[in-house]
Amino acid sequence: MTDTIELAGDYMSLEVDEKGAATIRFSTTSITGRVCGGCTLCCKLLPIPIEGLLKPAGERCRHARAGKGCGIYAQRPMPCRTWACRWVADRETAGMPRPDRCHYVIDIQEDYVTLAPFDGGEPFKVGVIQVWVDPAFPEAARAPELRAYMLRMAEKYRLATIVRFDSRRAYTVFPPPIAADGQWHEMGGSVEVRTPAEREVTVGFSDGEERTAIG
Repeated sequence: MTDTIELAGDYMSLEVDEKGAATIRFSTTSITGRVCGGCTLCCKLLPIPIEGLLKPAGERCRHARAGKGCGIYAQRPMPCRTWACRWVADRETAGMPRPDRCHYVIDIQEDYVTLAPFDGGEPFKVGVIQVWVDPAFPEAARAPELRAYMLRMAEKYRLATIVRFDSRRAYTVFPPPIAADGQWHEMGGSVEVRTPAEREVTVGFSDGEERTAIG
């Protein structure tokens, strides 16, 4: 039987075609030239809801070793083997700071939000990039390089961005290319983590939840 590590490889890469279809590939080398190094921020910010670990979002994994990586790397669970942050795996993040230096992690997995229009129209889904922000540094979500990344994702792929602080607290950013008035908008909403693979968010357009963000 093929060993799991050989099957997955040490690196993942994200390839997106002109239609926005994303393909995740496994390799033994990094296509971006970037590696985790001493960064273990994903081991704190992301949830790992599997039997035997059950690590909630925002709580550091008990196996993480500061500046050294995973203490059980060779035996790490499947969700950890088949995940990478976009700083490591996505060429679109070129020039952006390493996650432990900017206090946010861009998830390789996309998600979606369900929008409920003011006029009572039919709810509809919008794809989002997920950014997990260290709750100790909430303003990291407004870093210029991250806003520029959000703008590119909206321009190229019509994707909004959901900023997550844990499994419940989040808001969605709609950059000008996908906003009706061509402005930046942030919208809060209720968040429910359903499964590790599908994290759904419902965003309301009422009760003062909409506000203009600083671009």
